[in-house]
Amino acid sequence: MYELKVGACEAGINPPETLFPFRKYENSFFEGSIDELKAKAIVLDNGETRFLILGLDAGDALNGEQKQMLTEQYGFDYEHILNFNAHNHSAPHWGDNPAPRGKKPEDQARAEIEYGKTVMAGIHKAIQGAIANQKPARYGFGTGESYINTNRDQLFEDGFWMQGQNYAGFSDKTLAVMKFEDYDGNLIAAFMNYCCHGTCAFTRRDADGKVKTTPEFTGYACNYVQQRFGNKPVIIWSSGAAGDQNPLFSSEGFPRTYEADGYSESIDTPDGTQYMIQRHWGFQHGIDAIRVINSIQNMKEKMRITTSSTIVELEGQKAPEGADMQYNRLLVDNFLRGYRPELFENGKRPEKKLVEMVPDGTVELRMQLAILGDTAFVGEAAEPYCKIGYKCKEASPFKNTVIVTHTDNRKAGYILDDDSVSHKVFQSYAKVRPGCNDDKIVGGMLCMFDDALNK
Repeated sequence: MYELKVGACEAGINPPETLFPFRKYENSFFEGSIDELKAKAIVLDNGETRFLILGLDAGDALNGEQKQMLTEQYGFDYEHILNFNAHNHSAPHWGDNPAPRGKKPEDQARAEIEYGKTVMAGIHKAIQGAIANQKPARYGFGTGESYINTNRDQLFEDGFWMQGQNYAGFSDKTLAVMKFEDYDGNLIAAFMNYCCHGTCAFTRRDADGKVKTTPEFTGYACNYVQQRFGNKPVIIWSSGAAGDQNPLFSSEGFPRTYEADGYSESIDTPDGTQYMIQRHWGFQHGIDAIRVINSIQNMKEKMRITTSSTIVELEGQKAPEGADMQYNRLLVDNFLRGYRPELFENGKRPEKKLVEMVPDGTVELRMQLAILGDTAFVGEAAEPYCKIGYKCKEASPFKNTVIVTHTDNRKAGYILDDDSVSHKVFQSYAKVRPGCNDDKIVGGMLCMFDDALNK
C-alpha cells in the first residue's frame, strides 16, 4: 500500500424541461424541478487499487451492463465500484425500466431512455472530475444518531397493517460517516449512510400546485453539509436497510384519517407543505452529519482495499392465478374509499380480505463487499427491512460495518425480516417470500468476508 489519494466531483442530472410532464407513479406526473439532482463520485487510489463510490439522486442505480462499461472506460475492476441510488422518491426513473404489471406507455419509455442520457452524461462528468481532482488524503470513520426516521409498519385497531408511524417498531437511528480530508485538514468528501426512504414529498404538490423533482431530504442534507464546509467537499448519501423506515411526516401514511370502519386513508397536506418538510428534515439530518464529521479525529493514511461479491437465492412468491392485485393494493394501503367510493355508498363496507401469495421459484439477491481500510461496506441490491441490516452489522467481523442498499438495478425488491412475516403491508406482496430470509442474507455476507479476508 502506498499513499492514499482521493478525488471527488459532482454533476447535475436534472431532467431537461422538454421531458415534462414525466410520469413518476401511476397517475402522478412531474411537471418541473426544484434544485438540482446530482451524480456524485469519490475515487480512492491506494497505489495498488482504484475504487469508485458512485451515488445518484435519481431513481435507479446502474445495471450490470452500464457498470461494466465504466470498468472498461476508466480502468476500475468490476468489484471495485460501489454504485447506488439514494432511493429518492422525488426523482424520475431512467434507462427503460420494466413497467409494473408489464404495462408502460411508449412515450414514457422514450422519456426514461432520453433522461438516461442525461444521467449517464452526469455520471461520466462526475467520475472524470473525481479522477482529475485526486490528491494525497487520509480517512476516518464514525457514527452518531439522527432521529428523523420511524418504522412505518403500523397495526391499526381493525387488525390490519398499513403504512403509518410506528414509533415503537424496530428502527436503527445510526448515522454512519466516512470522511476524507487532505493533509491540511480540509474536507474533500464524506460518505453518509442512514436507514430511511426519501418520501417526504412523494406525489405531493408544491405551493403552485405542481409535482416537482427535488433532491429530497437526502440531497438537502448533503447540500447543508457542503455549504457549511464552504461548498468545496462532495457529500454522498446512501440508504441503509430501510424497507420499513420512513421519514417523520412522510407523505406516505401521514397524516391519516381515522375512520371507524377501519378504512383510514392518507390525506393531503396543503400544497407546498411536504416540500417544506423535506427541507426541514434535510437540514436537521445535515446538522447531525456535521456533528459526526467533526467527531472523527482518528484519521488514517493508508487504506487496504479488498472486495468480494455473491448472489444469494431467496424463496420467491407470486399472486395466485386470477388475483386482482391492483384491488389488493388499494385494500392494503387503505386507498379503497378514495379510488372506489361507490363501494361505500348507502353505508356499505366491503370486506377486507387480502390475497394469499403462493411460492414461486427463487429470487436472486446480488450482494457485494468492499473493505476500505478499517470499514466494511456491504452492498445489497434490494430493500431489506431494517432488522436485517442490523443483524448483518451484528454478525460482521468488522466493528465498522455499513449496509448500503439499492446497489444494482437488477434488484430483488422488498425483503421483510423474519419477525415481520405477519405484517400484511404492501411490501409483503413483493417477489421475495417473507419469513425465511434473515439467515440466508447474513450467511451470504459472511461468505463474502471469508473470501475477501483470505485473498
